[in-house]
Amino acid sequence: MNLKKYILILPLLLFIAAQSYGEEKNGAAFNCFAPSPMLIAKSQMMQELEGKRQNIFSQFSQQSKPINDKQAQGEYKKRGTAFIRSLILPGAGERYLGKKSLAKTFLITEITLWAGYFAFKEYGKWIREDAIAFAATHSDAKTDGKPSQFFVDIGNYRDIDEYNDAKQRMWQFEKVYTGEDYYWQWDEDLNRRKFENMRIASDQAINRSVFVLGGIFANHLLSAIDAVWQTHRYNKKITRNSEKKISINIQTNFKSGEIALNFKKLF
Repeated sequence: MNLKKYILILPLLLFIAAQSYGEEKNGAAFNCFAPSPMLIAKSQMMQELEGKRQNIFSQFSQQSKPINDKQAQGEYKKRGTAFIRSLILPGAGERYLGKKSLAKTFLITEITLWAGYFAFKEYGKWIREDAIAFAATHSDAKTDGKPSQFFVDIGNYRDIDEYNDAKQRMWQFEKVYTGEDYYWQWDEDLNRRKFENMRIASDQAINRSVFVLGGIFANHLLSAIDAVWQTHRYNKKITRNSEKKISINIQTNFKSGEIALNFKKLF
């Protein structure tokens, strides 16, 4: 009786044993394909390094943005603006471009030339007034309201009679002086020569002031031309800087966990 029970229970035990063996086998197979703890740690480390690399790259990109065309366009200077500024006030165009040394040079030159202009002009007028007063004293000439040619004539001739005789001999009757308003007669020929030298010195000083006035115009023009040239160089430098390229190379060492960042500027 007991043997029959064992015979009946044996298949059930074999079935349970077979099922248990199958579950153990499937579990072993599953464990074979499951990642090991070392592999999981390495994967996590790789993910962390990749995150660090992306973070460094984004920060570097934000801090070192290359100059694009729009930014470069905003920094360009206009040649016309620089030209007009320097044409009005020498050095203003150079200062507009940040060239302070050149601006100072042109401005100092401008001030010096204007000072020279007024100095020569006032000096010439001062000598002329002294010469006219000297002529009125030593030649009895009436100097009020007389043209410049009258003072040239009284400086070249001793008196009005000598002058009129000379013009009549040259058949220049229209230049003959008549009337008491144009009378003169020098007391000494030495004083006549002194007056003539004073008159020539006055004319030379006034002529120098005109020459300096030409230098002032030249300084304006030269500064304006230089401003255009400096604008060309300034804009060319910006264009060259805007064409610079940056090569970035980020290297990751997974064994040591180090990240190396290399970048190169290409011109």
